[in-house]
Amino acid sequence: MYSLFVLCMLVVAATAQTTAKSTLTIIDYLTARRNTNLVNLIQQAGLTDTLKGSGPYTLFAPPESDLANLDTSDKTKLAALLKYHVANGQYKRADFYNEMSLTTLQPSSELRVNVYLAKGIITVEGQTMQSSDAVMSNGIVHFIKGVMTPPTGTVLDVVSKEANLTTLASVIKSASLENFFQDQKPITLFAPTDAAFNKLGSATVQALVADPALLKSVLQYHVVPGTLYRASYHSSYLHTFEEADRIRLSQFLFFSYEADNGSMVGNELSATNGVVQVIDEVLIPSSLSGQVKALTAGTTTAV
Repeated sequence: MYSLFVLCMLVVAATAQTTAKSTLTIIDYLTARRNTNLVNLIQQAGLTDTLKGSGPYTLFAPPESDLANLDTSDKTKLAALLKYHVANGQYKRADFYNEMSLTTLQPSSELRVNVYLAKGIITVEGQTMQSSDAVMSNGIVHFIKGVMTPPTGTVLDVVSKEANLTTLASVIKSASLENFFQDQKPITLFAPTDAAFNKLGSATVQALVADPALLKSVLQYHVVPGTLYRASYHSSYLHTFEEADRIRLSQFLFFSYEADNGSMVGNELSATNGVVQVIDEVLIPSSLSGQVKALTAGTTTAV
């Protein structure tokens, strides 16, 4: 009987704490937690009253250490960035599903949510959610691993803007795949750098360009369905749009990844229709390796 009484008292106490906590607004909660950098940035961006208002909102809060390094000189850009971290509506972890889109306070900018069951994680625009629901009177706060940057275009746009992906942009055009990379969604592109095409050799690259059908198949082998951020990676085989072959995805230690024999370099690049993962090798599917080798007499020179 005494044990039952203690249990009841604990339940009552927990309920009282939850009720008291729910009277706090998002701003009150962040202030109480001493998320000083975030609170100050919200104030500088003119969003304090918004996040004290009725809402409901879902705030994705980056680490204080990351926020300390933000450039705050342009208040318009700062406001746009912070608005991108606030979704309209109240979303608990249980509400999220894979490839879900959330509207934000930043007009025409949506957040992509991915649920990766194999790793048991949820990401928002590639940033891992690191906390349970913090339910406030005007919404929910989720803490995430880093600052999110709004995508500036499609996968094709991202490739076209990157200084080290010029050869890839050119061969995409040669294979008449512009519309595919513009419209297909969601996709993950393993994007070989200019240096990767140099390693393949100019003779092979030129021969591929002269055979658009083969070039198209090789490029489609670099594309997998779905948005695959690195946080989700584990050793596995991935279906590609080339269909006959699968990419071998490998993870070494914690932060080193390969797609077949191509190591991932630099940051992953979010796009409105997926993500671009830059790699240092051109990937040749096994079923096409004989055809690619037969394109040249074996002479390879720099592109």
